[in-house]
Amino acid sequence: MTTVQDTVHARTQGSYDVHIEIDIDCEELVDACGLEYERSDQDDTQNVIILVLDGAEFTDVFDQSVLSLTNEQTLARALLNDELAEYTTKVTVYKPSGDIISFY
Repeated sequence: MTTVQDTVHARTQGSYDVHIEIDIDCEELVDACGLEYERSDQDDTQNVIILVLDGAEFTDVFDQSVLSLTNEQTLARALLNDELAEYTTKVTVYKPSGDIISFY
């Protein structure tokens, strides 16, 4: 699901674009939460939820994390909820600097 447009958006907007990949088995749960998603281009068993965070929102989530204990599910728990976190397989963050951080 990584595209040039994703990293360009983060750099030009000064935002942190967070892509959360969730197994399609919980699609009804994602719908019930009212979250928008799209099917992954690279894995048709995954849906991708894209969150756009400003600097303060990014800091709230990522500075509270103990990096040695952080994984895709703990981040999804902080950004979404406990139930969706259980179905999360990957979290990718596109930083304004152009750096990419992936948890899987």
